[in-house]
Amino acid sequence: MWGAGVPENSLAAFEQAIDLGADMIEFDVRRTRDRELIIFHDAEIAGAPVASLTRSEIESLGGMLPPLLEEALELARGRIALDVELKEDGYVDELADLLSGFAASGSELIVTSFIDLVLARLTELMPQLRRGLVRERSTKRAPQRANACGATVVVLKMHLVDETSLAQMSNAGLTVFVWDFMATEHAALLSDTRISGVITDDVPGALAARTARIPTPGGPVA
Repeated sequence: MWGAGVPENSLAAFEQAIDLGADMIEFDVRRTRDRELIIFHDAEIAGAPVASLTRSEIESLGGMLPPLLEEALELARGRIALDVELKEDGYVDELADLLSGFAASGSELIVTSFIDLVLARLTELMPQLRRGLVRERSTKRAPQRANACGATVVVLKMHLVDETSLAQMSNAGLTVFVWDFMATEHAALLSDTRISGVITDDVPGALAARTARIPTPGGPVA
């Protein structure tokens, strides 16, 4: 969530999400060439892979110094839940202390990824953490893959959400989060008890739609 003059994936955007009443903040983690764990969505900036750049080089190319994961965890601690998406494999072990410490402080946390091996490693290192498998193109074998890598949540892109996919996940005992949710188009989904949370850029719209459709608000808005 961000607004006018508030850059996406910035600490200011996270503060704004808290002020607006979001239940959870979702963000992506990548690692730079100098091994900094940063909050950054895209794999490249100005045609250069993020993994080939230092944090300061990313600032020079993009005009903003990306926050460190540690900074985002500190900002959220005791204030708001987090959905931390790991975009790459190779640094799960480095995250263990940071993420475990955040969860141990009593702050709600789910760690998600498209990558089965990342979630499997998280299951080995931090079995106490809630884990989610992200799906964008298909739900084929999603329950089997989630079970194999230790995920209890499946995070579906909006276009994958229909009666068949929701029944598939529900029958497998999986919690469903939905991303790319827009209240103007998808508000009816907030009444479906098989959907436990939505990820959106329009926090005020989603919260208003949830209040209008459900007298006792349901799952989280991130």
